Amino acid sequence: MAALTYDIAVIGAGPAGSMAALHAARLNRRVCLFDRNARVGVPVRCGEGIGFRSFIAHAGNRLEWTKNKISRSVMVSPSGIRVTIGNIDESYILDREKMDGDLVREAAHAGADLFLSTPVTEVRRTGDGSYECRSPDRTFCASIVIVADGVESRIARFLGWNTALSLSDVETCAFCRVTFPLIDQETCVFYVGSTVAPGGYAWIFPRGKGEANVGLGINGTKSSAGRAKECLLKFLDKELPGASVENLHCGGVPVARWVRPLVRDGALLVGDAARQVNNISGAGIHYSLFAGKLAGLTAAQAMGSNGSVDYRLLARYENEWKKTYGKQQDRSYALKEFVMKTDDAFLDRIAASLAKEPPERMNYPRVFTRTFSRHPLLLLKAARLFG
Repeated sequence: MAALTYDIAVIGAGPAGSMAALHAARLNRRVCLFDRNARVGVPVRCGEGIGFRSFIAHAGNRLEWTKNKISRSVMVSPSGIRVTIGNIDESYILDREKMDGDLVREAAHAGADLFLSTPVTEVRRTGDGSYECRSPDRTFCASIVIVADGVESRIARFLGWNTALSLSDVETCAFCRVTFPLIDQETCVFYVGSTVAPGGYAWIFPRGKGEANVGLGINGTKSSAGRAKECLLKFLDKELPGASVENLHCGGVPVARWVRPLVRDGALLVGDAARQVNNISGAGIHYSLFAGKLAGLTAAQAMGSNGSVDYRLLARYENEWKKTYGKQQDRSYALKEFVMKTDDAFLDRIAASLAKEPPERMNYPRVFTRTFSRHPLLLLKAARLFG
C-alpha cells in the first residue's frame, strides 16, 4: 500500500499526544494520531488528581471531566502520625477515561486522522528530512513527528535520544480502583514509610460515591519483581480491609530530569516520553496538557506552506518549556534527591511537629518549609516550587 503523507505525525494518544494533535489540526495542518491500544484512557496509571488552577489553565472549564472535589489532604507518617492539611487550593479528581476519550474525539473532529490499534514499530528519517513511520500494516510519512508514547518510549530511541532511566529515577507502581463505604470522599490521603512504599508513597484519592483510586510507588533502587503489587495488596488489607478491588495493574512512572534536548531535527518529545513529571508527587497530567498544546502549536507554526519546516522555530517548544514548568521540575528533582536520603525517623519527627498545627493553617508550603528548614538552598527551591 502507498504511504500516507502528513505534515505532522503524533505517536501516542494520551493527554500530551491528543493535545498536540488537536491544536496542530486546529491550525489546518494535516495531522495523524496513532495509539497502539484500541481504547484510550485505560488502564489509568495515575491517581487522577489535579489542582483547579492547572486544570483551568490547560484544559479550560471542562468540569465534565471531573469526578470529585477535594477539600483537604492527610499525610500519614511511618508510625501512623496523621497530619491534616486543611488549607489547600481547590483540587479535583479527574475522570481520565472520559477526558482522554474526549480529547481524541476533538482532535479527530478538528481534522486529525486517528489510527487506534496501530502501534508504530519504527521511525526513521529519510533523505529529504521527513520521517517514515512504520506500523505492521502500512507506512506513514510526515515532516514533523511528535513523540508521546509514554515512559517506555521506543520511538525516542529510534530517533537518537538516550531514554534509559537510572533505578533512582523511576518508580515501580501498582494501581487499582476500590469501592469501600468508609472512604472520606473529600480527602486525599498519602502514606509514607519504608514498610508501606520504600522510597515513595501510597495514596487514596476518592472519586465519589465510595470509590477511590488507590496505589503506591516504590523507588527503583528499592524495588524488585512483583514488589509493588505485593506492597499494594498488603496496604489494602491494612487500610481498607474488605474493600472491593478492580483493575489492579502495574507500570512505571519517571521521576527524572526532563529530557534534553526536547527537540531533535523535526522530532519533539512530550509527556512521560520527555520525563515531564513532578518528581516529588509523580504528577504529570498538567505538564502533559501544557506540553502537548505547546508542541502542537509550535509544530504547526513551523510548517511552511510548501511543506518545508522552520527548524529554528521548533526550538521555541523547548525554550518555552524550560522557562515555565521546566524550572519547576528541576526544583522538584532536587527536593526528591533530598527526600530519598531521609529515613522513617526523620519523617516521624517532621510529622510530630506538624501535627501540633491547626489543620486550617496547614498547607503544602508549610509542610515543605518545615521539612527543608535546615537546608537553605532546598528551602528556596521548595518556596519557588509552591510559589
